Amino acid sequence: MKQIVEFLLDKCREFKLEYENFEFDKYRKRYDQLSFREKKKIANHWLKKYPEQAHFSFEYIELWLQKFVIIPAKVLEIGGWKGELASMALLSFSTIDIWHNYDLLEFPDIQICKDERYRLFSLDDYLWHKSLKYDYNALIATHMIEHIKWRELVDLINWIPPSIETVLFEAPIPDSEENINWKGDHSSHILEKGWKQVISEMKKRGFEAVYRINNTVIFKG
Repeated sequence: MKQIVEFLLDKCREFKLEYENFEFDKYRKRYDQLSFREKKKIANHWLKKYPEQAHFSFEYIELWLQKFVIIPAKVLEIGGWKGELASMALLSFSTIDIWHNYDLLEFPDIQICKDERYRLFSLDDYLWHKSLKYDYNALIATHMIEHIKWRELVDLINWIPPSIETVLFEAPIPDSEENINWKGDHSSHILEKGWKQVISEMKKRGFEAVYRINNTVIFKG
């Protein structure tokens, strides 16, 4: 009887995973037709369904903050989710003046970071369509750029405010690719190109890749 129950549970988990992969593939297929408001609604739905989505390599971010970010650090984070990274960074570095998280999430009460230097800005439009009220000197996006299309990433790169002197991107993308196929992937990943193309585009904008390890690339302007 125990074996039958375990078999049925395994089948249920397998079916659930297949269905979720189907839903992610459907999202990728519909992506270009979705409005910003629809994407925001989906992101907030996924917050409830998949609450643990913070992914980052803190040892490389520590290096970035120590060696590449000018003090006092004024950090613009894109897609910081519930503020997990901000919480760790602000606890570790008194040299950070402000850390602002620009995200699709609209629930400030679920933010983990309670530091007074931290703030969530819930976006009502694409960030690259907005003018900012603060002069940041560092930009970070961990496991964010793979969730937008290449044309959107180019818009984002061209939008980077002139006050930004260093950028850290972390993303699970291949070294060089022109048409990444994410079909069947259990994620909302959608970026079509790889690191070679990202680094080349950043160079056009005046940012040189000065440090690279695993899925992390640090740029200096």
